[in-house]
Amino acid sequence: MHAGGAPDEHRRSDRNRRLVPAAAASHVPSSHYCDANAAGCRLHALLKPVRILMFARYLPPEYSGAAAQAFLLAGQLRARGHHVEFATQSWSGQRRDYEVDGFRVTALSMQLQARHQEFSVWRSLAAHLWQRRHAVDILHGQGAYYTQSILGPFGRFLGKPTLVKASLSQNDLSSLTHSTIAPVHRRFLRLVDAYVAISEELQIEFAQKGLRADRVWHIPNGVDTSRFRPVPEAERQRLAAAIGLTASQPIALFVGVFDERKRIGWLMREWVAANGFGTGVHLVAVGPTSRDSYGEALKQELRDLAAAHPRLLSVRDFTPDILRHYQAASLLVFPSLQEGLPNTVLEAMACGLPCVVARASGSRELVQDDVNGATFAIDETAELRDALHRVLLDLPRLGARSRELAVQHYSIGAITDRYEALYAHLLRQRRGLPWGQPT
Repeated sequence: MHAGGAPDEHRRSDRNRRLVPAAAASHVPSSHYCDANAAGCRLHALLKPVRILMFARYLPPEYSGAAAQAFLLAGQLRARGHHVEFATQSWSGQRRDYEVDGFRVTALSMQLQARHQEFSVWRSLAAHLWQRRHAVDILHGQGAYYTQSILGPFGRFLGKPTLVKASLSQNDLSSLTHSTIAPVHRRFLRLVDAYVAISEELQIEFAQKGLRADRVWHIPNGVDTSRFRPVPEAERQRLAAAIGLTASQPIALFVGVFDERKRIGWLMREWVAANGFGTGVHLVAVGPTSRDSYGEALKQELRDLAAAHPRLLSVRDFTPDILRHYQAASLLVFPSLQEGLPNTVLEAMACGLPCVVARASGSRELVQDDVNGATFAIDETAELRDALHRVLLDLPRLGARSRELAVQHYSIGAITDRYEALYAHLLRQRRGLPWGQPT
């Protein structure tokens, strides 16, 4: 049932070709409007090694999809000769320094009981940035939330270019309207040099919130298509048996945090109520427990549900070896009601899986009906049933197209090209250099 490996040609649709903001066209030569994957498009000749400090709300050991993207990008940047280090807030309250995948991480002290924790985080961040001011060139916020937006004024004070990446639709920028912190959040963001929107919906949202359109760069999340790749059907069955699943039974996979936004509780309850929707497919749900107060109770409820219906369901804790689950699966089912551009769907596509997803922000940008999967209205059981049956009739073709789309539009190498173009643009802009002159 698994899709075979698709040709890994690097092509892009027109909507993803532009490497610089539209408003920059007047001072950027047209030669830089090239395909991000085309030979010779990389700006290595223009971009000397850059030192980047990434600031994020959650980093390992805390689970975060945005953090996973940050480290994936950082690994690519390091391989190209750049330096990346990380700062985050310490959820123990105490500062600590540690490493993740060989990257320096500083967890900044904060006052956990304070009404406004962000003030203590900002004090710690200000001291840290001052200490590191000669060791970094660019400040890169992983998130466009109120807390990350402080990079705007800090960057101006230190003379460092700044960017923030919005990762979740109707979330990162939500406090810009109908919030007591809206004026401060907006003022800070207006001091940021560039905004990264990972989806077309977030690109629109930046404009709707009154932020400068010429600072918005549409750079989607990426996926390592050399690691996440399809396997032949015989290998799929072998992997399924190796992780304790019935090799001959089709497997639907869910990967994500067990929380209300991802709608995993709804999916598993409906799966049992409808007896697997008459598909004969086994649903495997893999993911960490939510940090929300209900997290442990929800995870235990779903474990109990799976134990009572072992033919229909399995629940697994999140594992770094998630690749084996993708490659053992026949399709992805992802009912999340709100996303940015979900890693889960990108990884499933790269592994050649057809995807059945709720028509939510982010997910609907990745999956097209009868192209690489099927979509259904959020929490609509009848539509989910129909989507599953349609996809199961055409697994090989839909899976092959998933792989093609992942390689064409979301390969992490191409996404890194685009971040290098953005870094080069910001450094030239800050230093007053014309395009074509090395930074």
